[in-house]
Amino acid sequence: MRYLLLYNPVSGKGKFHKKIDFIKKQFENRNLHLDVYPSKKANDLNEKAYLEAGNYDYLIVSGGDGSINEVINGIMRSEYRPKFAIMPSGTANDSAAILGINKNVRRTLKLIFQDNPVKIDINKINDKYFFYTTAAGVLTKISYDISRRKLKKYGYIAYLTEGAKDLINKYNMKMTIKHDGGTLVNEYILVLGLSAKRVGGMYLTGFTNAKMNDGLLELRLIPYNKKFRTARVLGFFINRGRKNKNHDALVSSRFEISTTNNVVWNVDGERGAKGSVVITVLKEELDVIASKRAIKQYF
Repeated sequence: MRYLLLYNPVSGKGKFHKKIDFIKKQFENRNLHLDVYPSKKANDLNEKAYLEAGNYDYLIVSGGDGSINEVINGIMRSEYRPKFAIMPSGTANDSAAILGINKNVRRTLKLIFQDNPVKIDINKINDKYFFYTTAAGVLTKISYDISRRKLKKYGYIAYLTEGAKDLINKYNMKMTIKHDGGTLVNEYILVLGLSAKRVGGMYLTGFTNAKMNDGLLELRLIPYNKKFRTARVLGFFINRGRKNKNHDALVSSRFEISTTNNVVWNVDGERGAKGSVVITVLKEELDVIASKRAIKQYF
């Protein structure tokens, strides 16, 4: 078995490099081949994953959700599909949390060495792939608008303070949405698509009962209302994503969304696409390492 560990040296507080020697030793003790590649510039994990996908049995990524998204995009551009594992070292770490992976390196290595992955859906928005979420509207830009300096200094609190500022901004996105069940036309303040029940470090326990290998994605859409827009968004998160009569909820394997060019789509916490999009779900496209708890919940 051949393994490639790709990591982001500046993710989180930049301390993951201190664990590299320990990780290498664990592979050596089992006579397993491990190569290590630290990211050197923006988006090079994407390119490295693409170039090396056919040379390894496993690609392991350490970083935040953005780094994970890079590696997934690299794999998906390749004709090869190595198995995939996460060692989280970012701030929010939604992707890792969904799969039941925490920052305990020993525990994560144990799961990897057991070599018992599960098949998972991968989503696509236009020409970009994503793991667990895409969104547009209020609160969706803060994950990539926050400066690296502020995020490093304040951590998750930085997301909360920037989110409070964004709530006062006006979002009214006119959309026509074609899905498996028909067509919907409305004006929205927030569109949130999730494969699981976590986003932005929050668990939305009332959001969906979808599985991560069922070939479907759920969109929750909060209609625009001039007087109550802030209350509707806050209520949605306070109630952990529970649907109420003011929300539109769509579950589909494909969405064709027509909207204006100023609408920006967040993809796994990064800037992804602008304007009109086509979102598709690629069923059981990758083999990933997950905990028993995550497998029971999402698979």
